[in-house]
Amino acid sequence: MKRILICMLACMMAILPIFAGGSKESAPAAAASSDESGLSGTLTFVSSATQGNGIRAVFAEYQKTHPNVQLDLVPYSTVTDFETMMTGYIAAGTMPDMYLAQVGATQQEYAASGYLLPLPQEGIMENLVDGDPELIMYDGQYFAFPMNLEISSILVNNAAAKEAGITLDENNYPRCWDEFIALLDQFVAAGVQYPVAVAGKDSSSVTAWPFQYIYQSIYGEDANWYANVLRGTRAWNDELYLEMFNKYDQMRKYIAPSALGNDVNGMYRAFITGESPVFFQVMHTVGTLRNIAPDLDIICLPSCFNDDPAKQTIISGYGDGVSICADTDNPELCLDFMRYLTSEEGSTIYTENAGSIPSTKKNNAAVDPAYKVCLGILQNGTLPTSTQLSRQWIPGVKEIMKTAQQNWFAGADAQTVCDEIQEQHNRLVEANPEWVENFLNSYVDKESYVD
Repeated sequence: MKRILICMLACMMAILPIFAGGSKESAPAAAASSDESGLSGTLTFVSSATQGNGIRAVFAEYQKTHPNVQLDLVPYSTVTDFETMMTGYIAAGTMPDMYLAQVGATQQEYAASGYLLPLPQEGIMENLVDGDPELIMYDGQYFAFPMNLEISSILVNNAAAKEAGITLDENNYPRCWDEFIALLDQFVAAGVQYPVAVAGKDSSSVTAWPFQYIYQSIYGEDANWYANVLRGTRAWNDELYLEMFNKYDQMRKYIAPSALGNDVNGMYRAFITGESPVFFQVMHTVGTLRNIAPDLDIICLPSCFNDDPAKQTIISGYGDGVSICADTDNPELCLDFMRYLTSEEGSTIYTENAGSIPSTKKNNAAVDPAYKVCLGILQNGTLPTSTQLSRQWIPGVKEIMKTAQQNWFAGADAQTVCDEIQEQHNRLVEANPEWVENFLNSYVDKESYVD
């Protein structure tokens, strides 16, 4: 049976690049129907392949009442791919009409440069659930509507866990680092030699765990950590940051040596087959896994890399946001489609087809059962929330940190890696003093996530 599954996976992996490449695809025209809106034209919409499933489904319903509107969907595969595409669009002066991408500092730069249209409160932003709006606003105006909540988590192949005699549910999940290591030891005792899956060839995969550690443990120790890095009272190469490498090193024996040559598809394959049934990523990655193995029993657990169980948090924030590009030829059409997309009907369709966690106040989607534990924690307030603050770092440093972390994973010395991050960060600060000044002038010191 396992051989059959592996063969099926290999076939699926082989065709994934077709859906994740840079080619455009257009939705088929709807059957003729009346349209009293007077709207027509083609919406060029950039999104990831998984998000595209949701956009395509919403547009199919929208097109029933707007038969003169077409969709030109342009997919990308990673955040880096998206930013590269946007750089090309900006240089060529050929921006898409709309896009859906991770909100953060890069998006704020687009807004500051005048590349995005402000979004109205009425009919659009009023539909969004409460949250920290900092990453979706610029100069007092909204420029993105998040279509999902993003929760950093530990993804576990629950079928493999059950086979190993491990029970995981809302009452039984690791609360701290020692309990997490104990969970990995349970897998090893059951015959899973390397329970942790990592894609060593992908810097985002290698740094998924460090980012969760930073949000939970470093910001848990110093809630104003990055502001203090800019102030010079903290540093990328001090003991607080170096401790992260000590923790990651403790996990090395649970990661297969072959992970150094793994790409993301290889990591997914190891996870789905149960060869390495644990990895770290945002929860909506479940949607990608469902495209490959629709019926796999998956459970998402809250991060637990804190030493003290009393200091565990759940890491949550707004995820991928829809924006309208300022030079669109049809702003009325873009706004009309966004009103439908963010409505109760449209957002329900999107959530069900994108496998995401709903971010709209009215949404009737049945969420994936893999989300049960983490959603229950958020809804019940079981754990305090820490946010994904790396998007507020100076532009460019996140990529430097990811590359350095990948170098460490490949064998570089931790202190050398941290010194390099600090040196490169200093260069970014010197090259962009205005960003630093604006950040610190508007920054309000935060209290700790936990008592």
